[in-house]
Amino acid sequence: MVWPWCSPACATSGTERMAVLRIAIILYLLSSPATSLQILAGEDVQSAINSAAPGDTLILKAGEHRPFVVDRPLTLIGYDAFIRSDVQSPAITVRSDSVRIEGFSIAGVKRPSEEKFKYYMERYQGGASGVASGVSTPATSADRYLRLDLPNAAVLVFGSNVTLENMSVRDAEVGVFAEDLHDLLIDNSTFQRCKTGMLILRSSNVSISSSELIGCEKAGLNASNCRAFTVTGCSAINNTHAGLFFRNCECIDVINSILSRNSEGLVFWGTNHSSATGNHADLNYYGILLADSHNNTIYENLLVNNRRSEIVSGFGVGMSIQANSSYNLVFRNTASNNYNGLEITENCQRNALCANNISRNTHGVRLDKNWNNLIYRNNFVDNVISAYDNQTRSIWNTTVGNHYSDYRGSDGDGDGIGDTPYTIPKGSSMAIDYRPLVMPFTGDVDPDEILDDIRRYARYDPEEGRTISIDKSGAAIRYTSRRGPPVFEEKTEVERPPFTPVL
Repeated sequence: MVWPWCSPACATSGTERMAVLRIAIILYLLSSPATSLQILAGEDVQSAINSAAPGDTLILKAGEHRPFVVDRPLTLIGYDAFIRSDVQSPAITVRSDSVRIEGFSIAGVKRPSEEKFKYYMERYQGGASGVASGVSTPATSADRYLRLDLPNAAVLVFGSNVTLENMSVRDAEVGVFAEDLHDLLIDNSTFQRCKTGMLILRSSNVSISSSELIGCEKAGLNASNCRAFTVTGCSAINNTHAGLFFRNCECIDVINSILSRNSEGLVFWGTNHSSATGNHADLNYYGILLADSHNNTIYENLLVNNRRSEIVSGFGVGMSIQANSSYNLVFRNTASNNYNGLEITENCQRNALCANNISRNTHGVRLDKNWNNLIYRNNFVDNVISAYDNQTRSIWNTTVGNHYSDYRGSDGDGDGIGDTPYTIPKGSSMAIDYRPLVMPFTGDVDPDEILDDIRRYARYDPEEGRTISIDKSGAAIRYTSRRGPPVFEEKTEVERPPFTPVL
């Protein structure tokens, strides 16, 4: 599906980009008379690379090999090949375009910053400048590339059109570090017990598929200032902070992935024109979280059992929109057995929750301190409290409202709309759904139509402090002005401030 706000570059799917990348690599390798060389454990890999011609394939046989730098277009395949990183000495460094790395197992290091600085002073300055405690030492090819700001990464990637496949990385400060590149594919790889599984900066056309990010101390994946980035069929499990974290990115697609037992499963932070589709988020504090993010689509995700007790007993949110986010469409998701199924908090406006199945949560939907959000065609079934609306001016129905299993009104004329309004049970906003559905909504939804509904009905003017009414066939906000301070009818364990990530 191409979302209504996508640019042409965003419209290309991750699968299509991966196919194009694979074809480009194959065509490049076929265009030159490539040779294949086998390297046994203990033999000099770097010398073989230095002697290889562009397009050659090097096969590293079973056993332990020394770290190496790839500075020309090559394919390196490991058959049970193992590499051990060291402080500021990655197992693999890619400094060329059109490189393919496959089948390596890597043990990384997580060392303190003092050792990194010591390494920099002794080797980098000594080799490049001839100054290290008064001793001059020659620079190696690896020393020429050392930077104090780089993490202890198992794999460094600085070239474009690069493929990493069937890799296994454990115990690194960063599993893969990549920056300022385009066309990167990471496929069928595992990153376990790293501080950060992948750290990708200022890059485009990145595809990560069928990979696992498990037990990382920070984020499984941390991407910043990236564009056209696809994550497909991956698992982010038991990471201390975010499973997948995108900061200041655009055109991100997260598809059919498992997000489980993280603090936050998926985070879009300052990230726009992106989507999350078909993902399964469970046992997180936040299954999916958007903050200061706009024009995103959250579609057909399963948000279940997001309840944890390490910080607040039983707390967890299936999907949360926070901190000045707008024009995000959340539709056809299933949110079940969470503390808050879906929520919108802190100065968000013109977001839509539509056609979601929201059941068996403590709060089906919770709104707090927002305006002009549209909540309609959702099915609220067997929640402890169907909805909570506090200090907001949001819209609970257009020509139709929502279905509530605790609605007790009748439908005398048989039009599917309850004859009496449904009062939102909790919160200070005195919100009302004027056209509640007596049966669950099962129809189709169209993102363009949802955006049209936002433009038509989300018309509260906070500066004027008043609402406007449309006719009964399409109700807008019809609340009376609040006559006193907010009354919190519900006793909660904690009133939470907006979420702030820890990276």
